[in-house]
Amino acid sequence: MSIRFEGILPPVTTPFSTRGEIRLSSLESNLERYLEKGVSGFLLLGSNGEAPHLSEDEKLQVVDCACRTVGGRRPIIVGLSAASLREALLAAESLGRFAIDALLVSVPNYYKNRMTDQALEGFFTAIADASHVPLLVYNVPQYAGIRISSRLLGSIAAHPKIIGMKDSSGDLGYLQSVKATVGGASFQIMLGSAQVLGPALSLGVRAAILAVACAFPELPQRLLKTYLEGGSIESLQSELYEIAMPLTTRFGVAAVKYAMDRAGFDGGQCRLPLLPLADGEEQEIETILRSARLTGQLLVQPQG
Repeated sequence: MSIRFEGILPPVTTPFSTRGEIRLSSLESNLERYLEKGVSGFLLLGSNGEAPHLSEDEKLQVVDCACRTVGGRRPIIVGLSAASLREALLAAESLGRFAIDALLVSVPNYYKNRMTDQALEGFFTAIADASHVPLLVYNVPQYAGIRISSRLLGSIAAHPKIIGMKDSSGDLGYLQSVKATVGGASFQIMLGSAQVLGPALSLGVRAAILAVACAFPELPQRLLKTYLEGGSIESLQSELYEIAMPLTTRFGVAAVKYAMDRAGFDGGQCRLPLLPLADGEEQEIETILRSARLTGQLLVQPQG
């Protein structure tokens, strides 16, 4: 059941119409374009996919559409977030009919002060026991309000179906702690923060799921390739930071979708209560994009 993830994967956004309906045709065209650009795989139903705003039926529609479109040409990881173990097991069972490669499992966080290492170990291992595919655990404390401890990771890494994690904390000290605890080659660490991609590569990370790759997959791909070939990545990391920081940390999904529209993808709308960018925010994003070396790829003029 082992699979090794390498390279850059976009956390695929969910395109919505102005009425808040999913546009599956736009999802298909985005996926095909990512394939043309050589991405290494896909994450569905993550934070940038607005998974918390989708019904269970809509989630299955997204996964079905992606699996049919990708057709095994690249690995597909699917996010799973649930408030209870029972709900998580039902979701994992529903996903069992799709040809996906792994689940990315978030921590249940409503009763966060009771989500001890013992509680989370039971949660992750029970899902792994029942799942038809391997598990990656998802550390995203800025959203979940819980940081998965390296001690917990050291414990659950022994499970044959728990193959790694995605770390979106952007905390290199935490990443080093995890590497020291579960540094074996069998436990994979996938990065979720473009702002520290370069330093993470020096720690041995070889796969990243990056929001900036939803609009500009070429930039992190070029940085990774340059690093692996022994070249200098300082300027590439600086440019990546200048684009990724406002798109993700400051403005979030609406900015990612706006940048996608400018890069020729179909970002579409966000689903309420997420609002579109305000005029001043759009102008700031425009200034950032125009100053980047990717300007020549921004072929689509902004609307309005």
